Amino acid sequence: MKYIIRCKLITKIIREWEIAIILKRKILTAILSSLLFALIFSLLGGFEVNRFFNLYLNLYYLNFMFVITYGVIASFFSDWLSRQISKKAYTREITAFLIHCCCGAVLLVFGLGSAILFFIIDRLLGRVKIGWMSVIIALLIVVLVFIYMIIR
Repeated sequence: MKYIIRCKLITKIIREWEIAIILKRKILTAILSSLLFALIFSLLGGFEVNRFFNLYLNLYYLNFMFVITYGVIASFFSDWLSRQISKKAYTREITAFLIHCCCGAVLLVFGLGSAILFFIIDRLLGRVKIGWMSVIIALLIVVLVFIYMIIR
């Protein structure tokens, strides 16, 4: 009986630890994918310094708000559902990619582009160990730049 209780406790701790690792990765992915998304779409219209920074920052924060809420939740759901559907890694990745695309397509072209970038960056960051300090610093930079843009 004690053995079963210990196993359940260990399993619970591992799941909570796993969720914390995934959450750190998803938050950092939201920051980086929004940054790359805004950079790509602001460069497509041509490059003028003043217009670039205004368009770039506005697009970044607009995309970031959607990605940090809807995108992170959709990504959690996509990863969970793909694990339920398939046990093979290759099939699971394809399934997760398609679900990411379907969730992003709800917000049309910009959402689809953002979802694809989010998926790619999330998978790349999955290979790197991420600490809470790096996530907090990245969020702090985002908030400080936002406050600076409001005050300016």
